Amino acid sequence: MNKPNCFFYGTLVLAAAVAVSFATLRAWRAEAKRRYSVPILMYHEIGATANSPWCVPEETFRAQIACLKEQGFQTILPADLGAHFRRGKPLPRKPIILTFDDGYLSNLKIVEPILKEHGFRAMVYLITSQVSETPERRYTYEGKPCLTWPEALAMQKRRVIAFGGHAHNHNNLALDDKAAFQIAECFRQLALHGICPPYSFCYPHGQQNQETRRLVRETGFQTAVVCEDAVAEIRPSGDLFALPRVSVMGGKHDFRLVSGDIDIEKQTLAGRIMHSGIPIEISAGLCLRGQEPIWLPPREIANGEFELRFVLPEKISRDAIERIEIRDKYRLFKLATINQ
Repeated sequence: MNKPNCFFYGTLVLAAAVAVSFATLRAWRAEAKRRYSVPILMYHEIGATANSPWCVPEETFRAQIACLKEQGFQTILPADLGAHFRRGKPLPRKPIILTFDDGYLSNLKIVEPILKEHGFRAMVYLITSQVSETPERRYTYEGKPCLTWPEALAMQKRRVIAFGGHAHNHNNLALDDKAAFQIAECFRQLALHGICPPYSFCYPHGQQNQETRRLVRETGFQTAVVCEDAVAEIRPSGDLFALPRVSVMGGKHDFRLVSGDIDIEKQTLAGRIMHSGIPIEISAGLCLRGQEPIWLPPREIANGEFELRFVLPEKISRDAIERIEIRDKYRLFKLATINQ
């Protein structure tokens, strides 16, 4: 009497398991076909006082991370993109990847505490020849101190920062006849020093071609980023070894209103703005009470005055005009607020 029952129930369990497996497979396939726009931000040094395009001041960086958090972004790592492509791993509603090139000590002193405060994670790409075994033998790159292997391992354990490779000597791999060695030695050093896979790669100077992408893939790296200034569009036909990044430009930037004019009859608002700082691409938006901002096309501005001119909606009152917001090219960060 028990044997038929056991067989019957066993068959039901097996059928249920098969159904769940097929449902999971369908869900994975459906997720893998979804398209995501994923900003992959490219940073370098954080905290430097020099007015350099590659050095973001600490207070600016702190404000940027707070702004991303306020907008609802959730950080993922390049490995999550790989898992999404290969296994259909779901991504959050507003994913973003933070990357830091060169492996500076500021990643430990400044970046990690700020990211931890906001529940964010990031990827740091190490130039493996510039990572020393001890603080006493600490290397510098372009005059700035780099991380050591023990520091990188301690950071890895805290799970705020993950590490990838930026080649062994930061040579231009598209021109280097020893590109295969540069890539393979970088991979070997990461593994030798206990950095956890899967490894992501960052092409030095952003220079890459079909051959370097092949070498990176065949060496064992799972993803790779370039310096093409664009938001990554994640789709099934995408290339995990040529992921574009948004350049986060450093330096200090100050904006102030020099003169402004609102002509309700002509439906225009014009303002002259003084910018103090190195050239930068911006997006300017006019914020109106109860309406979506009016955004002008992105443009590059230099150090000096520039004009903003907005076309106002019909039947709008002067009181409805609240402020002008100046943001970066992709509107991720607020650079300035200008009130009339």
